[in-house]
Parts: sequence; C-alpha cells; structure tokens
Amino acid sequence: MTTATMNPEVGGVVDRSDRTAKKRQAFLAALAETANVLKSSEIARIARRTVYDWKSADSEFADAWERALDIGTDALEDEAVRRAHDGVDEPVFYQGKACGVVRKYSDTLLIFLLKGRRPEKYRDRPSHATGVPDDGPVFFKVTVPVMSDKLAGHTHCRAEIVPPRPSLPR
Repeated sequence: MTTATMNPEVGGVVDRSDRTAKKRQAFLAALAETANVLKSSEIARIARRTVYDWKSADSEFADAWERALDIGTDALEDEAVRRAHDGVDEPVFYQGKACGVVRKYSDTLLIFLLKGRRPEKYRDRPSHATGVPDDGPVFFKVTVPVMSDKLAGHTHCRAEIVPPRPSLPR
C-alpha cells in the first residue's frame, strides 16, 4: 500500500513510502559508518524515536539494523586494533610551538582486545589459587590462639580457606 500526499511546492503527489525507504537507507548507511544510533539518526535527519519505532514494527528493518551495527562495530574494532598495535602520532610542543611528534600506543585497548579474543587465556583471575570456583564466595576461618608465656608479645593467627556452608532451604 502506498501512502501519497499532496506536495504544494511542486504541485504534485509525493510518495511517502519512497521517502521513508530513502530515509531508512540513509539511517542504515550512517549506522554502518558510525555504529551510533543517535548520530546516525541525526545524519539521516530522522528522530531517534522514529528509528526505534521502525525497528520494533519491522523485522526486516531490525535485521538490517543489526547487520549495519555489526559493520560499524567491525570498523570500531579495526580502529582499536590500529591504535593498540600501530599507535597514533601526537604532537610535541616546546614553548608553545609544535616541534615534533611522539607515537603513543594504547595498552588499555590492547588488553581489551586480548580479553575479547582469548578470554580463556586473558580473563581476570584471582591472584592466588583458592580452589573455589571463580564465581563463588570465598570463606575464611581465622584462628587466633590464646596468649601464653611462649607467645607473649607476639600475635600469631592462622587463616585457611574453608568450603561454603550449604544454604538452608527457605
């Protein structure tokens, strides 16, 4: 079904579905370029709420949205790799004048890239082996001996890791 309206400026009929299709394409192209919904809707000159309405009402548009977002995210990842691996040149100033450049690398980006690509190897781990699963709580039992003549002036404590108590049924 085609929705048409009169356009008094040109004295003819304007096909709204054609205009909407062009706006959708402009939005999707910008999303593939930027991976940013707000910026893409501004580039396509469409209200952000409108593109979200299109996404919820049209599964084909939602699929195209996801593909465009994947393309944009790939571009962001490529840029992150470039900055982490190749670095970026930053100007060096002396007495207010540019006198050269220094290449800076992003260790933080490199860490995130490694964690993302090889999480089994680079994930965050406790600094000591506890024998407790990574996602479980760690319980400690601390034993403080009673002071005696031998320990006078010295405090000795012993801590050991103990398994968690089973939780009581509710």
